[in-house]
Amino acid sequence: MIQDKITQYWVKYTGQKINPETEKWLIGPIGDEDIIEDKFIKQLIINEKLEYSSNVTNSGLLENIIDLDFNQEELNLIDHQVKDFYENTSNYDFEIWSEWKSLFKPFGKVLSVIFSKRLQQLNLPLNSLDSSKGIKSEIVKLSKEGKTKWTIWYRKLKSSNDVIYAGVYTTAFVPKYNKSLLKVVFPLPNGNASVVMSKKVFSDGSLLLSSDGKSFGDNGFYFVLTDHKGNYWAKFVKSMHEWIKVYVDDESILRADHNLKFYGVPFLNLHYKMTKKSNS
Repeated sequence: MIQDKITQYWVKYTGQKINPETEKWLIGPIGDEDIIEDKFIKQLIINEKLEYSSNVTNSGLLENIIDLDFNQEELNLIDHQVKDFYENTSNYDFEIWSEWKSLFKPFGKVLSVIFSKRLQQLNLPLNSLDSSKGIKSEIVKLSKEGKTKWTIWYRKLKSSNDVIYAGVYTTAFVPKYNKSLLKVVFPLPNGNASVVMSKKVFSDGSLLLSSDGKSFGDNGFYFVLTDHKGNYWAKFVKSMHEWIKVYVDDESILRADHNLKFYGVPFLNLHYKMTKKSNS
């Protein structure tokens, strides 16, 4: 599609060519040339000869929270419910509320029409009614010889069956920080969008994940493009910043606030309520 080609040219000519061997932290699963949905999952299974499992009890976005290079002080501080959520995500049900700031809501609608609905990727709810019937959450594990290679969080709106997120959750050793950070990869046609997030644990046990870097190599939002011939380009989008705070409220309910800004101006707030399934 022409809109995909325009985006890809923008990444190629305003970003920078990268070496996939020396910039491994930016490399991740890529999408097909048209619809994303779950096609990239099927392709990973075929290409890498992986075994598939979905929503197995105690399946988490992280195999172990220490994969994010938590030190002992942080491990002592982090609330056990927050830790349990990341290590056993499949045991939770989700409710979601969304609020687009009025100035950006038309942009959200355009994005939905041009890209999200067609690609079935990043269908951010335009209002809370879109998500009022809840979301379907699926934790997919792709493994080889019993070891997880890729973890995918696949979420759909129950009201429309549109894919909100098809995100690959992993960690990446980022040279600038000399440690592993959380990386979420959203496959797109001939490439992906990646969010690289640093972490902070607060005294109340809450966890803040942020992608608020200022330059290439920092935590932040990246587009990656490939021509399938071994050539890669990456674009650091310094205008896009986001924060996710996962915490336990005064009534011992696990929640998350997800805030996104464009050039420092808030444009979308998402709120999640996570509840343990009755059989977990």
